[in-house]
Amino acid sequence: MPYVQRKDLDNTSAIITVTLTKDDLKPKINAELKKFRSRAAIKGFRQGQAPMEYIKRMYGASMFGDILNDMLSKELYDYLRDSKLNVLGQPLPVEDQPRYSFKIDDLENEYAIAYEVGFVPEFEILGLDNSQTFDRLTISNLDQLAEDDLEHARKRMGKPRNVEDNILENDIVKIEAAELDGDQAKAGGWETTVTIHVANITDEALKNEFLTKKQGDSIRFDYRMLENHAADEKYRKYLLNLPEDDDRAVGPWFEGRIVEVSRVGIAELDEAFFNDYFGGQVKNREEAIEELKKGIERFYEVRANALLMREFQTRLMEMNRFELPDTFLKRWLSMNNEGLQPEQIETEYPAFADNLRWSLLRDRMKEQFAIEVTPEELREEYANKVRQYFQADLPEHIISSSVDRLMQDEKEVDKTRGDLETDKLFQAIRSMVTLKDNPVTSETFHQTLDAITKKAEQEQVEDATIRETVEE
Repeated sequence: MPYVQRKDLDNTSAIITVTLTKDDLKPKINAELKKFRSRAAIKGFRQGQAPMEYIKRMYGASMFGDILNDMLSKELYDYLRDSKLNVLGQPLPVEDQPRYSFKIDDLENEYAIAYEVGFVPEFEILGLDNSQTFDRLTISNLDQLAEDDLEHARKRMGKPRNVEDNILENDIVKIEAAELDGDQAKAGGWETTVTIHVANITDEALKNEFLTKKQGDSIRFDYRMLENHAADEKYRKYLLNLPEDDDRAVGPWFEGRIVEVSRVGIAELDEAFFNDYFGGQVKNREEAIEELKKGIERFYEVRANALLMREFQTRLMEMNRFELPDTFLKRWLSMNNEGLQPEQIETEYPAFADNLRWSLLRDRMKEQFAIEVTPEELREEYANKVRQYFQADLPEHIISSSVDRLMQDEKEVDKTRGDLETDKLFQAIRSMVTLKDNPVTSETFHQTLDAITKKAEQEQVEDATIRETVEE
């Protein structure tokens, strides 16, 4: 009978030796030889009539190798399954193996092949209790943000009107301009109508000069100071309105008359405004502010939860520094990825190990909390995406057919399932720990979010080469 022996090297790696005897191998070999002989169409012999010695001589070595490998693999993986080892990577044959004869008619008494395996020792997750306190960012200037949003909405919904008084920074100015040659209009020069938003003028001196003008005044300007474009063709196309096939040389200086100044007014807080902007959901200023607050709170809640999940991950990683089979994993990475250089592995391995440790923690918590995404939940998530995209009440059969089409992308389905699992995991962790609201201004909130985002982006590149080769 085959037998398996285990010798632990340390807490995270072991040598597993699988031993097969001649009596284990011989019946399987004979059965496979007979099966092959009955099916083989060999030139010079009728099917199934080739001499067995010929079969052994021609195909025996390769057949024996396949049979041996199959039986070794089965015994090894049966043992790993039954022992419930949390194996990482794949078992690696040890480098110093005994030398055997693989002659099909002269089997060794036994074949003992050793494999190195890396595994994660059993551990209990620390940090999932109410003694762990986390700050959850909330917005302290919510009222002011809602007021600002209402003013912005009134400006967006305001009606433009022509004005003849002094130009203001948010005005739109239209200029009938002609190319200059020195101080005079250039003979045969380019003439065009330039439309600019004064606030976008990049040269401060030129912007200030515009702010002293009004409709009917003349002004001289270098058109490249009106807007900030990296390429000259952008100026020619969008400011000078030159056709793309017109390659004439045009000087930078123009002079023109301001023929129109357009200013967008601010909408009145009346029924028309509330209906147009809020879709009839509000009827007065107070209700408008409350509705805007809801939207602002939803915006920041998503981001606050993302920051909080990041804090959960950081704290749990700090409290659960269980061992990994580092030596084994580095060898496994090297043997399975010829393109990885030893120095790359050494440089990127710490970040790779942290990502792996979090993945193992996450999987253990998913098991502990019985987190599962059902097919119905997955379809409903896609249905919500369809509704949000169209922003309309669609018939159910249209939504269903759209979901069917979107779910044909298996990679995207896996990503969506992972996102739903993360949401459930977040809620599960949140229910176990203690949260404390930490009110901050929106400015401080965004500074914190930007810092965390940049840190996360940097972490993503720290083991990029290893992850790419493993994922392939």
